[in-house]
Amino acid sequence: MVKRNPLSDQEKRLNELARKYEAMRAEGKYAYMEPNDLADLCTWYSNNYENEKADEVMAFALSLFPDNTMLNIEQAYRLIDKGDIEGAEAMADAIEEDFSGDRQILKARLMIENDQFEEADTYLNSFPSDFFDPIMVANMYLETHFSEKAINWLKKHCEGMEDEEDYMSIMVSAYCYLSQYEEAIEICEKLIDKDPFSAHYWLSLARCRLAIGEYNKAIDACDFSITNDEDLGEAYLTRCNLFAILGNEARAKENLKEAIRLHAVTPDEMNEFDLALLLDQNRGEDAIRLMKFYLKNMDFSEEQKLNTYFRLGVCYGDMRWDKEALAYYDKVLAKRPDDAEVLIQIASVYLAQDNLDEAMNYLKKAVEAEPSRKYIYRAMGIIALVHKKYDDFRKYSDLSDEPLTEYEIKQSIELIESEDKTSIDMLLESLRNNIGY
Repeated sequence: MVKRNPLSDQEKRLNELARKYEAMRAEGKYAYMEPNDLADLCTWYSNNYENEKADEVMAFALSLFPDNTMLNIEQAYRLIDKGDIEGAEAMADAIEEDFSGDRQILKARLMIENDQFEEADTYLNSFPSDFFDPIMVANMYLETHFSEKAINWLKKHCEGMEDEEDYMSIMVSAYCYLSQYEEAIEICEKLIDKDPFSAHYWLSLARCRLAIGEYNKAIDACDFSITNDEDLGEAYLTRCNLFAILGNEARAKENLKEAIRLHAVTPDEMNEFDLALLLDQNRGEDAIRLMKFYLKNMDFSEEQKLNTYFRLGVCYGDMRWDKEALAYYDKVLAKRPDDAEVLIQIASVYLAQDNLDEAMNYLKKAVEAEPSRKYIYRAMGIIALVHKKYDDFRKYSDLSDEPLTEYEIKQSIELIESEDKTSIDMLLESLRNNIGY
């Protein structure tokens, strides 16, 4: 059996920093630490799901080095992650100009957070091509879900770097965001050829295999990941999910226990990452198995249970298992009778059945629960139009977020009166696919 790869020098350094910091704080003493060490330590705690300690380290670091550019930039990103965009902007404005490019990338990120997409592109492209670390820019685009921009930036600015691990790692993430898992797998395998002892490369390969339904190969990749790092909790978690999908509950529970022990998931959480992969690839039945496993084996709060019931309803609805979908939606409505999103999903089920009257009833309940969702009136207007209730059609159009002109209303009524079945069917099909149509 291959022996577990020893900790890398960086991992050893971070483990030692954590021990040093915690001993120092326990004794109430201060031993000097460089700003970059404190920044790395903050990131290390965040990556290990210890956010309170990460916040504590950052507060401590800024109390010692309040004007340190790197620390202030790091804190600004932490504020972005917490949704405090105004606080992050204030920090960015207070940072003195630097020539590393980090502050400029932060400012571009804040532009994107404020939906100033073209301004961010123009700003970044106003600098010389070698001003930024291209990996940092690509990573910023990935974090804001602009994967194609990340790939284009790398290809434009990283000529000759295609075989470097940082470059390939970003490309794997970008292809995964674009659901191009075959391309991601190809690069994962190249990364593993470069470093067969990297637990993280094997885990990336496992998740790509999971996404395309190659579950046994994914388990093999998880095995190699854990062999190389027996403390990588996320590998146990993904292996748990794979066994749960395959129906091996005993093995799934064994791995879940290890994932909890290693802080990859808390006893009342679900692994959102792997579930998102399944939902992204329309693997509804497998997603259902995974969610039911967590409902059975985790101590969910009532809110988490209701949210999981809702997701189960969506999965069953997408597969046209209407009876099961409605049963789970009813579980949610029993506790949250005014949940507009659930009411809309129920309306969608009835629309798929061509039960327009029942769909209309639930759309009315949804807009009563949340009057701000004026787009619902558009769907109600289409149903009224098809039923030749033209006064209601006009009323709902006027109430909607996109009222029709008198000419458009007249055209719509003429379409229905013409009994053009093809056009009417197309109108209803658009409505079935999207209530917001």
